[in-house]
Amino acid sequence: MMFSSSSSCRLSVTITTTTTTAAERILASRSGRGGGGESEARARRFSSPFSSFSSSSSSSFGGDAIVYRFGDEEDGLEKEEEKSEKERPTTTTTTTTKKREGETLKTKKKSVCIVGGTGRIGSILTRKILNDPEKRYEKVHVLTRNLSSEKVKMLQAMAEEGNDDEEGRLTFAECDVANDTAERLKENVKGYEEVIACFGAQRISKPFDWITNAENVDERHPKSVNFWGVRKLALAAKEGGCERFVRVTGMSVGYSAFDFIAVLLNNVLSMTIKFQLLGELAIREACADEEMSYTIVRPGNLRDWEGIDNNNNNSSSSSSGSGSTSTSTSSSGSGSSTNSEKVVVLTHGTNHIDASKVSREDVAQVIYLALQNREATKNVTLSIAGANKATAGTRSAFRWDPARGAYWETQAIDDANVQILSKWSEADFSKFQPDEKNDLKEKAHQFWAWSFLLSAFGGAYLFVRAIFSLVRFLVLSFSGVVV
Repeated sequence: MMFSSSSSCRLSVTITTTTTTAAERILASRSGRGGGGESEARARRFSSPFSSFSSSSSSSFGGDAIVYRFGDEEDGLEKEEEKSEKERPTTTTTTTTKKREGETLKTKKKSVCIVGGTGRIGSILTRKILNDPEKRYEKVHVLTRNLSSEKVKMLQAMAEEGNDDEEGRLTFAECDVANDTAERLKENVKGYEEVIACFGAQRISKPFDWITNAENVDERHPKSVNFWGVRKLALAAKEGGCERFVRVTGMSVGYSAFDFIAVLLNNVLSMTIKFQLLGELAIREACADEEMSYTIVRPGNLRDWEGIDNNNNNSSSSSSGSGSTSTSTSSSGSGSSTNSEKVVVLTHGTNHIDASKVSREDVAQVIYLALQNREATKNVTLSIAGANKATAGTRSAFRWDPARGAYWETQAIDDANVQILSKWSEADFSKFQPDEKNDLKEKAHQFWAWSFLLSAFGGAYLFVRAIFSLVRFLVLSFSGVVV
């Protein structure tokens, strides 16, 4: 190892160690300021602990290779070390900050406005959101026509018993979509990320509705509620910054206009299917520019029994001998719940399933899960019905035939489009496909409703004439016999 006597020379010594401190490195670097002999002596004393000092000895140590430069390189070395020391915490801080930002986004609280939140489906959905153990919603706003109803008091009491940490998490306001102005609706839904419309008109048709022009006069008519009210609400939600609009309609909306169920409901319930369809079209129009997305839920024949998850639990508890019962348990003595033999049938888009009986609790559950799977249910129409539990790949459907009467038919299941659920943990929302742009159009509901009425009146007239003719014939025959 050679040392130069010139102070301006540069001597590089490579030391591989894990125990050298910063003080020793500075001391070693300053040893080059003296004369050549003094520098050589100090360098030898400093390197003496490392008897096998060489460039190849770095492999025998597990530490880093540290290069010491004596002379003019001292200041540059110190700056380089300071720079490297400063960079380390900066990188760690940046990583930690990004991690915290990700956690903040993941745990971001949401807000929801439930229009019709005191109805039979709306109240169940409100309870599910309030009882969410993760408390995903920091604000739950319920709009109702009657603030003094028993459902409002019940929900308020439940929120108080829940001991929510956030004060004012559940709020109520009065709202009537048929009579309120667009501005008032906007004030009620403004600032909520999700707006759920689970209301509807149930008006029985009257004989002279076509004379009194009831659809344009009666504020409780399906045209005022299911069409114009939904249209106003959807536009108000969009202007108020809503991200997802959810609407509950009916499965018959997807049926053809001449389907017997659709025709019957239109004639009995003041053309409700026609105006439900127009309401869905209005929602799609409001979401056309993609500022707001939608989810449509079409349930079958609604019933007030328990959902499939609760029924399965009841069945398990009953079969375990605990003795617990529910309102839906059978009297057969088997201990199993009646509804434990039911399943939920789910499909999407234009796929057709029977509008069989389904629990309102299951309808509320599918809405709740759709909100938690917003990307998978973006611009998706969901149809939900109930069915009798059947073997894998099949389901039981109720049928009626004039020759055979009522009977159950086993049908094959198209797994690509239909899901059969015995519990909600089996649901796979990734299978749902967004609606096509023009897969929903206005249908000739009015024509087929009038055709049905005319056919019914014509058939009734012919039946009465036949009865009258039969009676007349019998009377005349009896009179002829007597004479």
